[in-house]
Amino acid sequence: MILVIGNGICAANTAKEILAGGNEIIIASKENLTSSSLELFKIAGIDPAHILTDTKILSCRGCAGDFTILMGSGGKTISEKISCVVIAEEFERKPNFSTYGLKPAQDVLPLSFLTGAIIPENEAVKQLPQGGKIVFLTGLGYESNPVTAEEVMLASLKLQTDFNLQTYILTGNLKVAGNGLEKLYRETKTAGTVYFKFTDTSPRILQDNKGKVAIELIDGITRLNFRITPALTVVDEAISPSGYLKELAVIFGIHTGADGFLQSGNLHRTAIYTNRKGVFVAGPSRSVLNAAENITDSANAAILASGTGVTGIKDSKPTAEIRNGSCIRCLTCYRCCPYRAIDLDIRPTVMPDACEGCGICFAECPRGAISLNLPENRNVADEIRQAAGTIKSSPIIIAFCCSRSAGRAKELAIRMGYSLPENLKMVEVPCSGFVSMEYILSAFQNNAKGVLVLTCHAGNCHSEDGNIFARKRVEQLKEAFSHMNFEKERLEIKTLASNMGYEFAQIVCEFENTLKALGSGDLKNEVQK
Repeated sequence: MILVIGNGICAANTAKEILAGGNEIIIASKENLTSSSLELFKIAGIDPAHILTDTKILSCRGCAGDFTILMGSGGKTISEKISCVVIAEEFERKPNFSTYGLKPAQDVLPLSFLTGAIIPENEAVKQLPQGGKIVFLTGLGYESNPVTAEEVMLASLKLQTDFNLQTYILTGNLKVAGNGLEKLYRETKTAGTVYFKFTDTSPRILQDNKGKVAIELIDGITRLNFRITPALTVVDEAISPSGYLKELAVIFGIHTGADGFLQSGNLHRTAIYTNRKGVFVAGPSRSVLNAAENITDSANAAILASGTGVTGIKDSKPTAEIRNGSCIRCLTCYRCCPYRAIDLDIRPTVMPDACEGCGICFAECPRGAISLNLPENRNVADEIRQAAGTIKSSPIIIAFCCSRSAGRAKELAIRMGYSLPENLKMVEVPCSGFVSMEYILSAFQNNAKGVLVLTCHAGNCHSEDGNIFARKRVEQLKEAFSHMNFEKERLEIKTLASNMGYEFAQIVCEFENTLKALGSGDLKNEVQK
């Protein structure tokens, strides 16, 4: 059973695609469906029996293939076993009346009243005389987006060509970077739409007590004064995630972007993925997308949700395990896991199908109650001892390298022929968040003269916060070293991407030079003092 959350066109298209793959679905709409929403699902061929209206998600437990979802519906609580979830909740639109100093009136409308097929039904448009002037206000004093630009231009083109009305678009930085928008811009100009673009200046927008609007402006090209008294003024809208979408982010433990949508800017979260296996976000739940992009998201969500890879995931990734006798139920693992892979029952347990093996919980556990089962029975503690076991003339450097970034950067540096320090020893880790203070101290206690922790760039960590945890530990240790008469320069943390072979070589060689300048240093001696 696949759960689709939403009641708009993206949710309807997603449900349609999932059903076409022979899967069972439940559609959860937080509201009773309007006639237009019912029509969307009818067009998509969705049986109303699949739709739970007036239904909100209350909680989610489990992992991909075995979620338990609690929903509140009509005053009752429903529990459903779900294999995966697609969130396709609509965003909110708020007219920018106050941005332009306007109040809503019969002749002052929000953009959504004039989009798509509803234009011919709009009473304000029907009453306009031929040649009547319509002004669109968009992106004045703030950054708009390509979706709004497309809606403005499509509405303008239709009104200009089908209704013989004169349209004006007053805009700041018009966003035409989307697919086909430059062509649409040219079509509107050919049809007669007049554009006024403002950068350093702004139009003067006046509204009388009856709601009538007058606009005074200076054309940025001709420098001539204009005054427009439109029969209809159309105001663009701010697009933002709904309050319910924010609730869903908390319920499902999904990382959000700076704009609040259910997808962070992390490069590993492209398309419809989230930080939680088996939970996908499509269309207006993840970003401000146009109609074509929403359709693509619906198809992608259906493919991934229907795929056999969603359930019973078994791969060679490391997985964490909590030892019963050592766990004191402090819930540190639950709070720090970026994948929501810790289940809270009688005691915390790791759900293997949800665990991505980053090792953050292992490094953060105050009791050392968590182990990480690495592929090929690797033992990082042994690798550290072996790496630092041979004393040579050059300083021993142990570099903890993230397998997704620095580890690959080192391989690239070697293939590119760069010279690396003779005594550089790499310990590859699944994520820099796995590098505990104990591992760093162990490296120094086993004759390392310097330790590097090489992480992904900010925002590029697959675990989202692994590099942040690593940096926090390094900074804490460096602070401690400064009070122990041990040079804190012997411990450094740097960021790399997998394609930065030259930078890898530069970092390790500069670090070796720093260590040579510092001379001999032994943490064991300082601890003994």
